[in-house]
Amino acid sequence: MEFASQKVEEVQVGSQGNSSLTNFNGKITPDTSLDKGKGESKLEDKSEEKIKQEDKGKEECKQENQGTGKGKRIEDEVGERRRKSSDEELRKFNREVPEERSAVKKDQIEEHFDRLPWVLGALSRVLNLGIQYGPQFAPISIPLRRRMQTFAVLFWMSTFLFMGAGSLILLLYLFFYTQYWWVSLCYLTWFLGDRSVCNRGGRRIEWVRRWTLWRHYKDFFPAHLIKTAELDPSKNYIMGYHPHGILSAGGFCHFATEGSQFSKIFSGFTPHLLTLEGHFLLPIYREFFMATGAVSATRESMDYLLGQEGGGRALCLVVGGARESLDCHPALVTLHLNKRKGFCKMALRHGASLIPMYSFGENEIYEQVNNPPGSLVRTIQDTLQKVIGLAPCLFVGRGIFQYSFGIVPFRKPIYTVVGAPIDVPLVKNPTKEQIVALHETYVNAVQDLYNKYKHKYSEFPEAEMKIV
Repeated sequence: MEFASQKVEEVQVGSQGNSSLTNFNGKITPDTSLDKGKGESKLEDKSEEKIKQEDKGKEECKQENQGTGKGKRIEDEVGERRRKSSDEELRKFNREVPEERSAVKKDQIEEHFDRLPWVLGALSRVLNLGIQYGPQFAPISIPLRRRMQTFAVLFWMSTFLFMGAGSLILLLYLFFYTQYWWVSLCYLTWFLGDRSVCNRGGRRIEWVRRWTLWRHYKDFFPAHLIKTAELDPSKNYIMGYHPHGILSAGGFCHFATEGSQFSKIFSGFTPHLLTLEGHFLLPIYREFFMATGAVSATRESMDYLLGQEGGGRALCLVVGGARESLDCHPALVTLHLNKRKGFCKMALRHGASLIPMYSFGENEIYEQVNNPPGSLVRTIQDTLQKVIGLAPCLFVGRGIFQYSFGIVPFRKPIYTVVGAPIDVPLVKNPTKEQIVALHETYVNAVQDLYNKYKHKYSEFPEAEMKIV
């Protein structure tokens, strides 16, 4: 700009000092330098105007870029709000997993140890056989509530694994080696007269179901019960729980305790967890288990509950049974349903509606040894399962004070989604075709429920459901 102004001034001075020029013939000719100066002045004015326009254009471009950046930020903020709004339900149940969470550390450890055979990997976790990924110990400064959660889950595991066998050993010891033999005799007399109560509605104690301990148990994973449809309290329901998992931790939390507040979510219903009758043959443990509302998963037991007058009974049946637990591995979804049609027959006989449920995360809280069908490990497991009725799963969890090896499950969320009910007509003597048709409808409902919610609640949404 300064250069252009100086040049214009020089042209003006030159035009004033030389008004005319003489040609070679002595004639005076008009001085055209003035016109030339004017032309140059016009050009310079145009150049100056052009420069101003360029500056103005740059300024507008800069403002436009700033506006574009601001608009982009606004769009990002709107998109973020929409994403948060669409995932509001998930955020309500899900929690951000901190880096110190046991499952995170466990994944880092497993990346190394999974390359070893199962037994060697387990020993390496415990003994740290010169490997850099040794036992990962829990920090001392863990909040008390987390200690209580671990204790609650440890108590649940201990009752399942040790209470029955320990009570049997104690009663035998009292009978044969102490003067308190009469205690064992009295309990045996009580057991013989009470052994069938598990098939007649059980003996639930609400005080046991409402222990504060069970809220800590629920918060350990945490476990969530998600209702997707309203239920009629005047009807009875058979609720199919899938998958079995190693120990059906979610099923126990929702139906055998009030940890997830089943009575508030499904007001007007009395829940019953149906399980193997063998659980009720173990002394002392049977008393504790029945106090939670659990009953035997037999035809006699279901006939008794569904045959009572009135409605409002919710029977939670783990349809896959103990055999399905042998196929429970993280990132795999294998349901044993093709040969499980007895519950459909019971639903028709009593006109009880069927409700499919799927518990995302149930297979991820434990790991078990690789046991594909046909392997030696699986053959031994199948044989023992036929003999004792219980599936001998070789599973791995975490410990109490370390995250590498133990019987405590890993802290991974469990989302139990309760689907819409399938209305079932009352047919006292259902035909085979009616049973098969209802079974097919139920299997399709389970698959639809899984496919609908797997992207929201599953850790492995790419896993496809396999029905066997």
